[in-house]
Parts: sequence; C-alpha cells; structure tokens
Amino acid sequence: MMYRTEVKRALGVLVIATFFFGGLSMIAAEKVLAGQPKATLQLQGQTQPAVMVNVNKATAEELIKVRGIGPVMAKRIIEHRDKNGAFKSMDDLAQVQGIGGNKLKRIQDQVTV
Repeated sequence: MMYRTEVKRALGVLVIATFFFGGLSMIAAEKVLAGQPKATLQLQGQTQPAVMVNVNKATAEELIKVRGIGPVMAKRIIEHRDKNGAFKSMDDLAQVQGIGGNKLKRIQDQVTV
C-alpha cells in the first residue's frame, strides 16, 4: 500500500514538472518570435515573402506575389485599371469583382496606389 502512494506522488510531481517546463518552453518561444520583424511573424509557415506592390503599375506576375491575389484576381485588377484608369485610393480596389471589404483588409498592407 505504501508503494502505491509513493508512485502516485512521483507521477503527480512528474505531471506538474511537465506542465511547468512545457510552459517555460512556450514563453521562451514567444520571446524569440517577438524579436523577429513583423512581416516574418505574419508569414511564418508560408512560402511567399512580404511584398509591397503598386497596383497602378504592377504586372500580373507582380500582383500574384501579394498574399490573397491569384492569377484570376490579378487579371481582374489589370482589366479594371485598363478600362477605368489608375486607382486613386485603396477603396477603389473594392470596385474590382471579387475584392470586398475582407479581402481589401487582408491585402492593404501589401499594396499601394
């Protein structure tokens, strides 16, 4: 009976130590990531680097580099630009079919007019 109590106590200490040291590892990882540039943090796990693209001058290939803009959207942006002239503000991008408020928020830190 005494043996069972000691085993339970040892397992309890082991569980507490695991949570404690696991938490410390997470805190250390957060501090390391906090020291990295903002763009690196946002892109962690993604293959595309952060870019800044002028939608009034960009080619389709350049627009595709923006996270959230694929080949079809790049084509629509260029067609809208050719038909209606240069975008005067970021809000003008919302006139492009497929770019709504949410997409505009996601790409606004990567594009300029």
